[in-house]
Amino acid sequence: MIEVAGLTKSYGKRRGIVDVDFAVREGEVFGFLGPNGAGKTTTIRLLLGFIRPDAGRAAVFGLDAWAEAPRLHRRLAYLPGDPRYWGELTAERHLDFVGDLRGLPKGAWRPLAERLALDVAVPIKKLSHGNRQKVGLVQVFMGNEPLLVMDEPTTGLDPLMQREFLALIAETRVAGRTVFLSSHNLSEAERACDRVAIIREGRIVAVESVDALPRRHVHTVELVLAGPPADGTFALPEVEVVAVDGAEVRLLVRGDLDPLLGRLATLRVRQMSVSTPDLEDVFLAYYEPAGNAGDGSAR
Repeated sequence: MIEVAGLTKSYGKRRGIVDVDFAVREGEVFGFLGPNGAGKTTTIRLLLGFIRPDAGRAAVFGLDAWAEAPRLHRRLAYLPGDPRYWGELTAERHLDFVGDLRGLPKGAWRPLAERLALDVAVPIKKLSHGNRQKVGLVQVFMGNEPLLVMDEPTTGLDPLMQREFLALIAETRVAGRTVFLSSHNLSEAERACDRVAIIREGRIVAVESVDALPRRHVHTVELVLAGPPADGTFALPEVEVVAVDGAEVRLLVRGDLDPLLGRLATLRVRQMSVSTPDLEDVFLAYYEPAGNAGDGSAR
């Protein structure tokens, strides 16, 4: 559905993105994770052909994202990170207008507006930030385009509406449509996405399934043995002994647990607990060495 290879965009002294590579499969929900300034919005603008790359290639539906942008735009729905609307239009008039452009019947938006508790009679400019975001969500979900691209789609939504958003994503996946969404909401990504890419300072640092990503990182293992372990018992690759207090042992294991489990099979283990990091732990692990994600110059 989406193929990106060596994608690079420079803004001079301001950071852009460098050698970005990833691919999005048809029918999956793909999360693009990073804090503000990491390069998420720049990447999306390149994917949609709004700006030209300095190097590399981006293709959507097999179409060149820059040269064939009008063709690919007809086959996707897009929600920008800071949606803007026209003048005095009410949400109702705006959604009817956008629906007409996309060949949808009048009022196609109504079930979604009711579901999101959106008051469509109010001029959009008078709506709160959260309700303006609802207008954008109705707009992006109300059609039948095979690809949805969303930049920080739940900004300003309350927890109830965030839960409704996740339900909409699940229904979209069941329908076989593809979703590409950027986010710094890690809980949202963990619940919504099949795979994620993590971008740090304009470069991709990981592309993994949501399930596999935490397993690549540190696990904490706490043991109670039948007696104190002998010296060297846990001298294994990627295993660090944090503390030994008599028969109680605390370990850090990086990556695969199998070597440790093999060693434990030779010991008398009375109790064992394994703490697996969640996606937020993994995400922070990628950013802590560099401190902040940057100066906010790239979106």
